[in-house]
Amino acid sequence: MSYKNYLIFDLDDTILDFKKGEQEGLNKIFKKHMVPEVRFDQWLPIFQRVNGRIWSRIEEGASAKELLETRFSKTYQEFGIEKDGRLLESEYRSYLDQNFFVLKGAKEMLEQLKKQNFQVVAGTNGKSSTQRSRLKGTGLEPFFEDVVISEEIGYAKPHQKFFEILMDRNKGMKTQNTLMIGDSLRSDIQGAINSGIRNIWFNPFKNENATEIIPDFEVATFEELQQIIELNSGIKQNSK
Repeated sequence: MSYKNYLIFDLDDTILDFKKGEQEGLNKIFKKHMVPEVRFDQWLPIFQRVNGRIWSRIEEGASAKELLETRFSKTYQEFGIEKDGRLLESEYRSYLDQNFFVLKGAKEMLEQLKKQNFQVVAGTNGKSSTQRSRLKGTGLEPFFEDVVISEEIGYAKPHQKFFEILMDRNKGMKTQNTLMIGDSLRSDIQGAINSGIRNIWFNPFKNENATEIIPDFEVATFEELQQIIELNSGIKQNSK
């Protein structure tokens, strides 16, 4: 390579299995704070709807901390119950901090990219303590040259400022030698488009793209992802 090739990876549901840890954490919350005559599978969609609206506001630039501390109180209000949202958020966060689930094949892919001298950076929305605890607990921390977290820098994807700060911190990174990889069209892919960075939509469940956001590439497996990365960096597949 005549110059370094940079890869920005989202973490949740791109490298780390956030959904599995989320389900486990929410189950614990519900068991401890049960709603009379309501099952978990009835409570969960309400939380998901409330949480989805909150994250949409965060991605538009609203304060993450203040909003996240309301998601449980607003969920329980739907059932006519008042709860301390800040207390439940802290409890839930303690469960998420111990979410050490990794998507199958992610570690092996990162090992291979490291051998090929890619400069791998994590660019993620979320809480600093949670993301750093999970990277350390999974043993994936050494694979990343830098970890950029929305809470630490004050901007969340898809805000262009998130990517400006990330690129300023990694001096060799340019739009022409960088790929953004993530599972979210609205935060990862739209953010990359806003910043002129080529992008790969990681879509393992083969969800339909019902948005107007058009990724440069779409893959469903880590094998496909690695092939696209190599083809777009001038690195040939290692046949050994």
